[in-house]
Amino acid sequence: MTSTQRVGRPGFHHELFLHGSATELLEFLVPFVADGLAAQERTLLLVRPDTAEMVLNRVGPTPYLTLQPALPHPGRPAAHVQAAGPMLADYARVLHEEPAVPDSQWPEWRRLEAVLNLALRHHDTWAVCAYDRRTLSEEMVADLHATHPLIGHHPPPQHQHNDRYQDPVEFLTHTRDSPPDPIELSAPTVELVDPLPATARATVYWFARHAQLPTAEADNIVFATHEILANAIVHGRPPTVLRLWTQPNRITVTVTDTGPGPTDPTAGLLPPEAPNETGTGLWLSHQLVDITHRRHPHGNTIRLASPSHDLR
Repeated sequence: MTSTQRVGRPGFHHELFLHGSATELLEFLVPFVADGLAAQERTLLLVRPDTAEMVLNRVGPTPYLTLQPALPHPGRPAAHVQAAGPMLADYARVLHEEPAVPDSQWPEWRRLEAVLNLALRHHDTWAVCAYDRRTLSEEMVADLHATHPLIGHHPPPQHQHNDRYQDPVEFLTHTRDSPPDPIELSAPTVELVDPLPATARATVYWFARHAQLPTAEADNIVFATHEILANAIVHGRPPTVLRLWTQPNRITVTVTDTGPGPTDPTAGLLPPEAPNETGTGLWLSHQLVDITHRRHPHGNTIRLASPSHDLR
C-alpha cells in the first residue's frame, strides 16, 4: 500500500510511524497531507511549531488543512480518549506528533494507544501517531507495534498492515498492572484501615491543602479517592486500606483491598454506555487525577496522584 492509495473506508485506521529526524518526519508527512488535499479530505496536523512551518512551506495554506499544537506532555489517557472522539468527527486524516513519554507514565500511555482502537472504531478517520524513535526503548517500540494495526514506513512513504498488532482487549488485559511508584516503598504519611468515606475525604482534603495543591486539584483528588474507596467497599473484599504520601505540591493515595479488582480491562478508560451506570465514578476519576491499577498476591491496589506528572 503506497501513500497514494487510501487505507479504505469506512472505519478507524490507526497507524504508527517511527522517525529518527525532522527530515524523516517531513518526508513522510508531506505526501500524507498532499494525498489528502488532492482527495479534498479535511486533514488535521497536531504538530510542533517548527514542523507546522515546514509543512506550510511545502504544501501552502489550504482550507482542507488545519494545524494545531501537538501535546507538549502526555497528560491523562482517559481525558485524551474523551477528547479524541469529537475531534476526529471533523477530519478524514489526522497526524499527531507524539510527546516524549517518561518511563513512569508509559504503562498507562500504552493502554491509551490500545483503547483508542475501541473508543474510535466508529469513526471514518485515518490517524497517524508519529513518534521519535530516539525517545523510545525497545519495550516501548514493542508496545506501539502491538497497539497499531497499520505501520508507516519511509522511504518511500508506505502504509502496511501490521502483523504484530494485538487485539485491544487482550493487550489491555495483559498490561493492566502498573509497577508501584517509588514513593510507595517509603512509609506513608497516614494509613487508614476500613475508613468511612467521609473520614477519607476529610483526611485527603486536609493533606492536599497542606501540600498547597490548588483548590481544583485538591477537589479532584478528594472526589477520586471517594469513588475508588466506595468501589473497594462495595465490590472488593475487606480490609480496605487507604495510604497517603505527601510531597511538595503533590499528593499520592493508594486504596488496597483483598479482592481481585475490576474485571473489565478497559475500566476507567472508556465511559459507561449509559449515564449513572456502574463505573461512571471510576471513569471520571481517571480524567481528573493520575490513576494506575495493580493486582498482587494480597489483593488489588489503585493508586491516585495529583497533580499530573507533567504539572510538577
